[in-house]
Amino acid sequence: MADRLNPNQRKVLDLLLAAKPYIVKFRDIALALDMREASVRTILRRLEALSFLSFKKARDGNIQGVTVTFNQHVIEQYQCDQTLSLSLTPFAGLPVSQSASQPQFMSPSPSPSLQPSQPITTSVSPEASRSPSDLIDRKENISLSEDFGWDDSLLSIMWPLVHETGFGLEQIVAAGRTRAKLGKELDRDRVSLTLDRAEWELETIGHLTELATGERVRNPAGYIFTALARWGVLRAHPQYVSREEEEAGKAAAELQRRREASEKIEADQFEAFKAGMSPEELESLLRQCPGGNRDIWLKFYWRTQIRPGQ
Repeated sequence: MADRLNPNQRKVLDLLLAAKPYIVKFRDIALALDMREASVRTILRRLEALSFLSFKKARDGNIQGVTVTFNQHVIEQYQCDQTLSLSLTPFAGLPVSQSASQPQFMSPSPSPSLQPSQPITTSVSPEASRSPSDLIDRKENISLSEDFGWDDSLLSIMWPLVHETGFGLEQIVAAGRTRAKLGKELDRDRVSLTLDRAEWELETIGHLTELATGERVRNPAGYIFTALARWGVLRAHPQYVSREEEEAGKAAAELQRRREASEKIEADQFEAFKAGMSPEELESLLRQCPGGNRDIWLKFYWRTQIRPGQ
């Protein structure tokens, strides 16, 4: 199985097997292995064509890349072939002097951090001394705390009642990893919506409710985790109203009250204006009306000529 791959293809495959990233970018594989991004893309397509793995576009928050799923049966055969190949010391027949264009590989080493297909590096800088899997882990360690920019202190501030149940960042990360195994994403906005719904229910009703049975949920943290892991979001209680909707309703009601108050003040001022004139003065003013409804004209006259000066 291993002899079906060229050295660069084995490098990419070994790197992915070592790092097992949640989401990975072509450019980071290229950076770790000193390849071109286009070459990495071509190699992954080749590995997919040979049934070593499959990959598809994925996104988690601001992180975009691909998720990789290995064909376990083929990978086990590949690793078995690699072990057998190493035991037969395939490098024994190589000439002492190799040209600079020939790839050089590490010989078998007891160090568990080294992979057989990792290139030898002569640099002693800390960056260069990192294994490719370390570089991938450093750049693409898909911890939801990094992707979301969240931590437990934020959760305790934004959703205090939910946090008091024992639900925290650890559960969010675990739910994300569970969905990743199913080839699904955990969307940040849906997580936020889930916590909003749970917080409202805990604050308003005092507990979470199993909607299918109407019974009280005994383990709120576990219930929220299960909802995120299975469906990506917690179903809303039938009476749930989001804080945004609630505040928008309050704002609309307040604006309506203000409009009504303003209209009443204007009506009172207009009536006071008319009451301040004698019948003769009012009739004299109304003679200026060019036609139509005289009350409408009088109110327009008051708004434009009298009220601005009051």
